[in-house]
Amino acid sequence: MFADKVIQTLAKSDKNKLFYFDADGSKREELTAIEKEGIKVIEVNQNYFDLKYKLEMEWSNLKVFLYHPFAKPEGEKVKKYPLLDLLSANIELKLDEVSEFITEFRLQEQHSNLINKYFKLLKIKANKKKLARILDPENFSEDTLKKGLISISLEFNVVEDKFNCMNKWLTLALDENKFNKINGNLKELELESVLINWFNSLLDTKEEMLSIEAASNWITKLKYNVLVGNATKVMASDTYNSLKIKRTADNYKLLKFFEAWQNNQITNKAIEQLFNTLGSKINTIAILKWYGTEIEYGYYSEEMMDTVIKTLYSEVISQALKTKEECIRWRNEETISEFTKDQIEFLYFTASMYGILESYKSFRFNTSEDYIKEYTTELHKVDFNYRKAVVAFDKIRDHLEEYEKIVLPIFETLNNKYDRFLIDFNSEWQKVLEENKFNFHQIDCNKQFNFYQDNLGDVDYKMAIIISDAFRYELGYELYNDLLADSKNNLTIQPCLASIPSYTNLGMSNLLPNKGITVEKGEQDLVYKINGKPTNSQYRQAILQEAVPDSVTIDYAEIIKFDRDTGRKFFIKNKLVYIYHDWMDAIGDKKRTEQETFEETSKVVEQIKRLIQKIYGWNISHVLVTADHGFLFNYNELKENDREKLPKANGYIKDNSRFVISDSFEGKPDGYVLDMKNTTNIDTDLKIAIPRAINRYRRQGNIGVQFVHGGASIQELITPVIKYYKQKKETTETVSFRRIDNVNKIITGNIRISVLQNEPVSNELKSLEVTIGLYNDKGELLSNEIELSCNATSNNPKERVFEIILTLNTIGSKAAFCYLKAFDTKDKNKLNPIVLNDLITISTLMGMDF
Repeated sequence: MFADKVIQTLAKSDKNKLFYFDADGSKREELTAIEKEGIKVIEVNQNYFDLKYKLEMEWSNLKVFLYHPFAKPEGEKVKKYPLLDLLSANIELKLDEVSEFITEFRLQEQHSNLINKYFKLLKIKANKKKLARILDPENFSEDTLKKGLISISLEFNVVEDKFNCMNKWLTLALDENKFNKINGNLKELELESVLINWFNSLLDTKEEMLSIEAASNWITKLKYNVLVGNATKVMASDTYNSLKIKRTADNYKLLKFFEAWQNNQITNKAIEQLFNTLGSKINTIAILKWYGTEIEYGYYSEEMMDTVIKTLYSEVISQALKTKEECIRWRNEETISEFTKDQIEFLYFTASMYGILESYKSFRFNTSEDYIKEYTTELHKVDFNYRKAVVAFDKIRDHLEEYEKIVLPIFETLNNKYDRFLIDFNSEWQKVLEENKFNFHQIDCNKQFNFYQDNLGDVDYKMAIIISDAFRYELGYELYNDLLADSKNNLTIQPCLASIPSYTNLGMSNLLPNKGITVEKGEQDLVYKINGKPTNSQYRQAILQEAVPDSVTIDYAEIIKFDRDTGRKFFIKNKLVYIYHDWMDAIGDKKRTEQETFEETSKVVEQIKRLIQKIYGWNISHVLVTADHGFLFNYNELKENDREKLPKANGYIKDNSRFVISDSFEGKPDGYVLDMKNTTNIDTDLKIAIPRAINRYRRQGNIGVQFVHGGASIQELITPVIKYYKQKKETTETVSFRRIDNVNKIITGNIRISVLQNEPVSNELKSLEVTIGLYNDKGELLSNEIELSCNATSNNPKERVFEIILTLNTIGSKAAFCYLKAFDTKDKNKLNPIVLNDLITISTLMGMDF
């Protein structure tokens, strides 16, 4: 009923004036029913002045139905309608469906013909939902409606932007039946020309219909221009050069389109297939041959990356430093596949390990201190890079397929090279130790048995001590570098010499406050005691509290669960907290899981970092991280000659894969025999036998031999002591940077900038965050902006080089010049450029090399 329609319309609307023009007077009889619902009904005749006053003043808060017993004025006459302003500000009741649609979404009357044309689709409830973002007066237009209807035709659930519609249409070309059906729908809706115009405008083509041929031509041109979009000139040998888009603005739009496609998680999976099928005329290997590997391609095909990767594999052993430099560049490439990234990681760390070893002719140094210095400054990086290479290899090993014959020998050589390093380095290290009768007391290096006195004896502030089982020095150095990258962190790392045997019971004892440890012979192991108390886990807190009454010990698994309030209350009560973190040893010491040792190391570092951040959130600024011992790990299965028979011992015997403790030994064991008191602060006559270099003893049982500790290798004995202090205020001194490229002209729409961070981040020089972009002389942005973190900790300058690509925007592509500027990210208004303020010329045409 008409009356119901009036009542419902006013009830749903936030407007309280409803206009209706009744040309034939047929609805007059229902006015009474409307009035009965409390709505004021006014029949409009010629009483406009009085009526307008009452509507605006007396009835402003009333629901009023303005019934006009005549047709609505049209054309120029409507402008003379005295209540036009009120009509525009309120609602008009129309009884046809199109009019109701216009009223429902408060659209303009001028769109009625357009709405009527597509009303069959618009009236569907599901489509109204899909078009919701454009069905309002502000966003509705012919262009947005057509884009919305194209979106629906392409099976989107919302109105998508132009680029997503285009890449979805290209993706559908892989399904012939669906592709033809959708093209038919678009043609029926007279929307075919819209999509064609989008593509022709983007790619400077003249296609006239939606077809597989058009899609192929568009994909071909897109593929070529994406590939060579960053080339500064067309090579003479390039037979595809006629496809080149030369105008900077057009090149910019094309690259933005491809970027949007790559970022679309639904349609980007089709890019490779479309480029290989519809774009097969463009031979990517030929382009790689013409333009070389130095330029930054906008896209890398599987064939291109296959060529690059195979070249890197072929050179990684013979040209390690060159391969490493190439990998540094590829590690920053975002467009390559995850599998390729993992291969680059394997190559990078393999090359890094070889590069370090190539700088040493031998591992013969003069003193124990020299060995410790060489290891802690440089040679621990051999362990680090080997570990990272193995982790990367484990990610790719099950997916190598055609690479298998190339990669497996490289990995085998890597393992052999590392094993040889361990043997050679530790053989020489142990010779020097033997010459000095393994007397650690005479070595100028902090000893683990003096840990408390050296690091905690004079501490007068709250502190957390994280003791991570088997957290060897190279892992500590990785943690140190990770924490150092944060501009608020102040850190030091020092080596600490553990005792022999380098195993948990003795190492954990050494780390407790003591003025000497005693030892008793137990059934399963030696019993170490401090002040008469055993040092095993249940007594450690009591020993600690004898030195510091308000102290406590706790396991990582327990403390990591604390929320902020719990953590703060915990530290209010305790000045000194020993936190025991047992992850590495728990994994490595079991034969069943020892092969997972390296894979687990990243978890260990992340767990400690997370714990440090939580502790800082509990208002504790001082944290120290150390370990009870290090470890050895060999990926290769050990050969029989790498194992020595257990020495014949007299009296008490405690044996291990890497040591035997006894009262004495018969004859001369294969390795070394030393006095336990020489490597500890224990007054005892016990003797220790250890195998040579990295050998293991032959023992019965299901015992792991790949991951071991207890012996005298430098990897087992040197542990890190990382002192961490979170500063309340940031250090004002930061690293500096400079531009190292010499590009002063943009001729492709992009400019590639190379920035060198001059110094590594350290305690004295903190990281720097900068924003880099292209601007005009008024400070307006003419490109994208890149946020760059100068936080590299490497001493190798090549690993402190950052390469960024800036792409001109539409305004920038029309400019004649711009300024390359950098700003500290804290300079939100970009008032003070730092370091960079370079004039760059913008040329709109491509150079030709003919």
